[in-house]
Parts: sequence; C-alpha cells; structure tokens
Amino acid sequence: MSEPKSNFKLRKIYILCLLAGAILVFQPFLGQAADQPAAVEDLNAQRDAKQRQLLELQAKIADLQTQINAQRSKIASLSNEVKLYDLQIQQIEAKIAELNAQIEVTNADIIDVTKQITAAENQITQKKELLTDLLRQIYEADQVSPLQIVLTQNSFSELLNQFQSTVAFQDQTGRLVGELTSLKKQLDETQQALSEKKKELEDLKGQAQLTQDNLVTEQKQKQALLTATRGQESKYKQLSSQLSAEEAQVNREIYNLDLTIRERLGDKTLPPVSGAMTWPMEGILTQGYGNTGFTSLGYTFHNGIDIAAPPSTPIHAAADGVVYAIGYGRAAYGNWVAIRHAIKSDDGTVNNLITLYGHMNRIAVSTGQGVLRGDTIGYEGNSGNTTALLYGPDRGYHVHFSVFDEEGFGIQDGAYIKIYGAYKIPYGYTYDPMRFLK
Repeated sequence: MSEPKSNFKLRKIYILCLLAGAILVFQPFLGQAADQPAAVEDLNAQRDAKQRQLLELQAKIADLQTQINAQRSKIASLSNEVKLYDLQIQQIEAKIAELNAQIEVTNADIIDVTKQITAAENQITQKKELLTDLLRQIYEADQVSPLQIVLTQNSFSELLNQFQSTVAFQDQTGRLVGELTSLKKQLDETQQALSEKKKELEDLKGQAQLTQDNLVTEQKQKQALLTATRGQESKYKQLSSQLSAEEAQVNREIYNLDLTIRERLGDKTLPPVSGAMTWPMEGILTQGYGNTGFTSLGYTFHNGIDIAAPPSTPIHAAADGVVYAIGYGRAAYGNWVAIRHAIKSDDGTVNNLITLYGHMNRIAVSTGQGVLRGDTIGYEGNSGNTTALLYGPDRGYHVHFSVFDEEGFGIQDGAYIKIYGAYKIPYGYTYDPMRFLK
C-alpha cells in the first residue's frame, strides 16, 4: 500500500530539516579548513616580521630623540647646529620608515578582514538558499489541512510521529533564521572593522606625507644655514645674534601680555584637580612651567610645557571641549589651536579653562568644532619661533601646551608684522599644566 501524499511530504520535510541541521553544524568546520592555505600562513608571517621591524624602528626613533635633546643642550656653534640637523633628518627618515611599516601592517589587517567578510557573505548566501527551500516546503505543507493529516494516519502512533516531525521542522527553521541573523550581525561588525582600518590607513598615509614634507624642509634649512654662513663660525655667530634678538622681541611680547592679565586678576586659585586632562602628545618633556631659566630668550617665565617627539606626531585634545580659536603664522606660537573646556574640580565645582597647543605643522580641526579627549587636533611641527634658520638649545620639533583661565583670556595681533608677517598671540592667566595631567 503506497504512503499517503501528505505523509510523504511531511517525512520529506523532516529529512530536509535534519540535513539542514547537519549543514549548520559542519559548515563552520568546512570553512575553517578552506581558510588555512599556505597563503594565509605567509600573510601572518609577513605581518609578524613587520611588527618586529616596527619595534626596532621605534627604539631607533627614541634613541635619536635622546641624542637630539643632548645636542640641543650644547653651546650653539655651526658644527653643533649641523649635527642637530643631521640627527633630525635621520629621525625623520626613521619615522617615515616606521609609518610605511605601519601602513603595510594595516594593509595586511585589511586583507584579513576582507577575507572574513567574503566568508561571511558566502555563508549567508548558502543559508539564504537553504532557507528559501525550507520556506517553499512550509508553503506546500500548509496546503495539507490538520483533518487530512489525521484521516491519512493508520494509527495514533503514526499521527504522533507526524506531529513530532512538524515540531522538528519548525525548530530547524528557527535555528536557520537565527544563524542567518547572527551571520548578518557578524558581517556588519567586520564591515565596520574594515572601515576603521581603511580610515587608519588613510590617516597613516597623510601623516607619512607630512613627515616627508618635514624631511624636505629640514634638508633645505640645513643647506640654507651652510649657504648663509659659508661654513664660517664668525658668520654663524653674527646670524645667530641677529635672529636671537628678533625672537627675543616676540617672546617679550608674549610675556608682557600674560603679565598684564596676571597683575589685573591677582593670584587666582583653583580647587584641587586631579587627572582632568591627558597628555596632548606622546614624547619627552623638554621644558617645564614657570621660571625655567631661559632668560636669554627674552622672558623669565615659561607659560606652559614643551613636549618633543618626531615630526608630525599626532597631537590630541587633552579633554572634552570646543575649539575656541585657531591661528597661523611664522612667529610666537606659529600654528596653534585653543580649546575651551569645562573642567570639574575634585570638590565638584566647574572651572572654564582654555588649553593651547602651539608650533603645529598642520591643524586638523576648525573653530567651533566639538572634540573629545584623545581626538587628533593636529600634528607636531616647529612653526612659529622654532622655525628660525638656527636652532637654539630650547627649540626644535615640539608642542607647546598651556592651560589658561577663561577669565582674561584674549587674542591679539602680533606687533612685528614687518619681520614675520601677520600673526596672532593668545594670552591670559596660566596655570601649571602638570596640575591637570595624569
């Protein structure tokens, strides 16, 4: 006696569900086996080699920074200045190599994420096809009424088997839908990771270009120094004296503006503030806040701290805030950014402060833009008074970081336009940045 058509359909669906379950169980293992060719192992080996190269380059850059700092502390002379240029050129070349290695590592990561996306897309396609077939079977099964199922069974046992088959079918369909949803989420996450990797790669390429530009600038400045002095120490001393006098004028201008506000406001005090800000840049502290002894530079009080690092190192917002103003120029702070913050003290009071980041190579934000702590706002350079033909013991690539009270903060046009062109000077009542940094 032949099996009823409805009974046959349900049994067929039940078998199909079991097959689907087996596919769901074994498919991940099949995918993993296919993703282990020698090419993948080679890619991982290349990434590991680049990571080791990165560590070596970073150690070399740090060592060169130490040598640069030591060279700056020596008495100014033509030979010392040439040696300083050579060290900085070596450091820039090492930084370019480091960035290129980082780009290659990021490229390898992008390839890896792309493979994950492709694998997820393939699994989604397969599961969609299987789900489509199951949904078609559901539709066919729905054409059989419950009464027909009951009437076609020879016994209660067979009827119970049919009900169990139907329940199993529904469970397997539910599992398949769940797997499809999970894969879709996985694909979204890997696509997001790929977008972030691509952005990181674009940022690295932009930073590498800035560093390359710095290398060209350094080489030109070294040649300009040798041309201007004709390799003679006497010519160097004469040129150095002239430039130092011009810079002293601008330094005195900044000092007097700050001093005027400090005298008008008196001694301001803030409640204790601990860890309200993070360091604006990774590097070495080369000058602190206050009476740091650089009287020969035209001032007796340093209104911030200086942090030195390889050219074009990213500079970050020290705390959440809004970009208050930006400025450009060849004197004073050079290319700078000022950010307004509402900083909460340990006792809960809120203080409005402004942080200043000076001597940038390139500014990456605009006035009125909101920034979060750690956001990149620009890249380290030596614009402003650090860009004179000659380097003194205090100068070179670094970021000048100041913390101003909002009360009394102002921005004024520079006075020495005939020498430096147009430039602006932020000024006000400053605090020791070390009070806020963690």
